[in-house]
Amino acid sequence: AMRAALSAVGVPAPAPLRARRTRRNVIKAASGEVEPAPPDASTSVVLGANGRTGREIVRSLLRRKMAVRACTRSGTFDARELLGDDATGTVVPWTSPLLQTAMADVTRPETVATATRGARAVFFACTAPANGEPDLVDRIGLVDVARACIENNVSRLVVISGAGVTKTSSPAYGFLNAFGGRMDAKLAGEDELRDVYRAAAAAGRTKGDTISYTIVRPSGLLDGPGKGVTALAVNQGDEAAGFINRVDAAETAVEASANVHCANVTFEVYDAGTATPTRTLSVADVLSDPILRTVVAVVTGSAFGGIGG
Repeated sequence: AMRAALSAVGVPAPAPLRARRTRRNVIKAASGEVEPAPPDASTSVVLGANGRTGREIVRSLLRRKMAVRACTRSGTFDARELLGDDATGTVVPWTSPLLQTAMADVTRPETVATATRGARAVFFACTAPANGEPDLVDRIGLVDVARACIENNVSRLVVISGAGVTKTSSPAYGFLNAFGGRMDAKLAGEDELRDVYRAAAAAGRTKGDTISYTIVRPSGLLDGPGKGVTALAVNQGDEAAGFINRVDAAETAVEASANVHCANVTFEVYDAGTATPTRTLSVADVLSDPILRTVVAVVTGSAFGGIGG
């Protein structure tokens, strides 16, 4: 089912705002209908595993009984603290042979080259902190990860980006970009990643589409339980954004990592019924904290239609 839904986003043309609704096809997170990986599946690497989205990707992979290398800048990953006692239902992650930890700092390419060696898939779930340097992480770091994945013959690099990243005049873009040029770095990182893969393909280094990338663009990430397959919509062209729980975003990323139709594809994913045009995306449309979202909506006027009309 999930494979059928993600096949739909494997077309180059942007979709209309309400197009590409999934109908039971995007994710199996809520129901727990997870297919285990084949016994010979190699390791999946999660960069930024300590983050809230990164840890959900780790959880999703473990639920599928897939080997995971959880990578952090410190090299530590406290699975019991981050995933909880019943994180995977049947797998106890802090004692599981499926879970490894490793040090990887995307601003230090040599550590990324080592961490991604032998990986089936690599998940880029990193972003610079509010007081950090986005260009070093979201652009230069991402591009270095892409180069390492190509050099190490990683089948799929899955990047967690963000909807609205191409809408440079939207209120949300301006707000987020005030934090060290965060959105500029994300946009440039996406573009440069595609250039790296195109150049590698032209040089015959990607073995067709067997070495490829997928860019997943959620927005308004929430920390609640997964809503499951019937609650999601996908879109292309960066025309729509909406809220989505991190669990569902993580499940989408993991499914996309093995889907042939998602090779070298970029798409947005969000809860159906929450879609907002990205060209008028407001600050309140991207904040996950409901109280802060309400305050910002009132202060900026978007609660009364003041942003985007």
